[in-house]
Amino acid sequence: MREEGASLIELMIGLALLGLVLLVGMPSLKSWLTSTQVRSAAESILAGLQTARAEAIRRNTQAIFKLTSTTGVPDWSVLADDPTIAGINLNVPVQSWSGGQAKNAIVGTSSSATQNYSNAIAGGTGMPASVTFDSMGNVVNVGTDLTRIDVTNKADSSATRLVLVVSAFGQIRMCNPAVSLASNPEGCQ
Repeated sequence: MREEGASLIELMIGLALLGLVLLVGMPSLKSWLTSTQVRSAAESILAGLQTARAEAIRRNTQAIFKLTSTTGVPDWSVLADDPTIAGINLNVPVQSWSGGQAKNAIVGTSSSATQNYSNAIAGGTGMPASVTFDSMGNVVNVGTDLTRIDVTNKADSSATRLVLVVSAFGQIRMCNPAVSLASNPEGCQ
């Protein structure tokens, strides 16, 4: 007569199979987590850039997007012009984000008009940095405002690197430099 339930051997085999599945899946889980940290920071920066441009157009004045950290942490703020003060005074806070929310993400910036996406910009390079949009959504200080932001993971160099590009006409685009633009719309070149 057989009793109901699992024997000790059956339980041990089940636990061994579960351990094997976890062992195989852990490296891909780690890669997914580090790439997610980069994507979270890049999407936040993209949202901040779009907010600054939209505020400049909505208020019919200038607005600025600032990466505020000197170390490459993706802290940013959006400031708009104060219409009660004569001249351009970008001191009205619109929105901000603390990069601590995207653990291990780090950014580097460039204001160069020509870009080589094969090499990552080192974290903290060009920081702090900013870009100012005018009432038409165009970049005000072409040549000195940031045109590229690289977002990488400081704890894992194999994590996906994402790049944000700001054109002189205010177009903002996030791309993956590891992908060819000819074969995939996510690519940079």
